[in-house]
Amino acid sequence: MTTYTLSIVEGDTGDDIFSPASPIHFSQLDVYTLLWLTEHGYEEGGRRVVVTPVGHEPEGVRVVASRDVDL
Repeated sequence: MTTYTLSIVEGDTGDDIFSPASPIHFSQLDVYTLLWLTEHGYEEGGRRVVVTPVGHEPEGVRVVASRDVDL
């Protein structure tokens, strides 16, 4: 099992969870994580979901919310 940090950010960060370069993909997320994403407005304009190693947040963008996930 590997743990990652999902961060909902505002701004351009390059790759996000929907890009082929992401270490995890949207389809791998459990229902609780999907609910968390929805509750924190990941679909709002200008927001992206970025995957980083656990405990690391993307730099140079505003982080709206972060959550660790085990896959």
